[in-house]
Amino acid sequence: MTDIVQPPVGTAWHRATLLASFGRFWRGYTVFSGRAARAEFWWWVLWWYILASIAQIPYLIGILTWRPQDVSPADEAVMEEALRAMNPFPVWWTLLSSLPPVGLVGLLLFALLALAALLPWIGVIARRLHDTNRSGWWVLLAAVPIGNVVLIVFLTLPSDERGARFDGRGARFDGRGARFDGQGA
Repeated sequence: MTDIVQPPVGTAWHRATLLASFGRFWRGYTVFSGRAARAEFWWWVLWWYILASIAQIPYLIGILTWRPQDVSPADEAVMEEALRAMNPFPVWWTLLSSLPPVGLVGLLLFALLALAALLPWIGVIARRLHDTNRSGWWVLLAAVPIGNVVLIVFLTLPSDERGARFDGRGARFDGRGARFDGQGA
């Protein structure tokens, strides 16, 4: 079996595997230039769903074993006033403080995972957009309600060779790590 050499993060690798995409995602923590092929991006999406699902298991257990506490009239008055004032924090605090500890651990675990993955997510999305010959700034569509749908469409598009303008290094690799430009790996 031939060993597959990975090209550097930021170089479109169309033969990325499930296991390789995990490492490339975390190694590319702050790489916003270059490109990410569909394989690298969508294998990571699968990893994300697996990790997020595992992280949410304790939260799910907490929700399923949750027995809501009676709300005192004073707390109910505070929540009513908060809702009238459009201040969700007292309501959130009441809900979070009533969760069982295992639910809070699950929620905290997922929040930490999401926070740790936020910057690499932005990076891999920007590199995937580069591979479709779009600026990485299109990632800001995620902040617009219907923009997520447009962003998903952009992320599913095939690679566009004109996206090489985002490489910056001028080197192009095939799936085995060999360079296309004849300069060797």
